[in-house]
Amino acid sequence: MAKRAMLNCWLVAMWLWIQFRGHGWAGVRRSHAFKGLIPHFGYAERTGFRRYRSIEYIPPKSKLWSADDMALIFSGRYVVVHYEAIAVHTWATKEQALADHYFHGKARK
Repeated sequence: MAKRAMLNCWLVAMWLWIQFRGHGWAGVRRSHAFKGLIPHFGYAERTGFRRYRSIEYIPPKSKLWSADDMALIFSGRYVVVHYEAIAVHTWATKEQALADHYFHGKARK
């Protein structure tokens, strides 16, 4: 197998966003490997009604500070996750939206 290029998640997310002409979203979340201390970037796009997919470039597991993973640049893998929304609600206030988010609608008024 050919050696993969050394990249990082931000470069891949921005490359995908530019390649798809800004039609999707480039987003950030907390890293899993560093207990949320380092931001991790990905790209997401809508694929249908209430459906979208995200593409992330993730580092190899258990290889930190090796030739394949130098923390901010690594020879990683692409992960594609498909999502489907099961409910969509609209609320007038932030408090109602947070109640729906955290309590799954049990505090609705």
